[in-house]
Amino acid sequence: MMRRLSILFAVSLWLILSASFANADSVDFLNFNYVKDGQQIGNFYNGGGNSGVPNFGITFSSNVYGLRSEFQNGSGSFMPDPTNTPAIFIEGAYGSTASGSMNVAGGFSSGINFLYTAAFQETVTIWSGANGTGTVLATMVLAPNNAGCTLVGLCNWSVAGLSFSGTAGSVTFTGPAYSLGLTDITVGQSTSTIPEPSSIYFLATGIVGCGVQGMRRFLKR
Repeated sequence: MMRRLSILFAVSLWLILSASFANADSVDFLNFNYVKDGQQIGNFYNGGGNSGVPNFGITFSSNVYGLRSEFQNGSGSFMPDPTNTPAIFIEGAYGSTASGSMNVAGGFSSGINFLYTAAFQETVTIWSGANGTGTVLATMVLAPNNAGCTLVGLCNWSVAGLSFSGTAGSVTFTGPAYSLGLTDITVGQSTSTIPEPSSIYFLATGIVGCGVQGMRRFLKR
């Protein structure tokens, strides 16, 4: 019996460690939790965020700011996104075109995914270099999705994903100033990665639970 339990725990430990190593190689997910209303994003994901905010080596241009919805005690005239997280907006002169950039110091590949709300047409461009320089790897046009909004200027959220080949150094978002909100950005793949315990972790912890119950029964004999 003890030998069987030892094997059970050994398998459980291997599964949990495997899950940990898999997570270490996972893509980066930015949901802007802990961002204050009106805060410049800058180095928030480059070691400048609050305790608990991961350092992804990702920075944003100086005209990118975080906002919370007015329905979340913030100043943003938009409906909260489906995950109730803050959003980022690109500042500029009203009525003019503004471009904000996201730089990934270590580079990224495969794709990008995010939630967006837009009053006007916007353009997303993937670049090989930093700050929107180098070779264009991919481009996507975001259609406005807020026709019919009445209570606030921006009321709808859509999912957008873009795949590309090669290694990217930056992403630019271009369109009328203040008209584009972004959140829940997945860097490294074109589908969303909302962090949650992986299935392999659930499997491992389940096995551990069974092992503990088995050990208790064994000790009671």
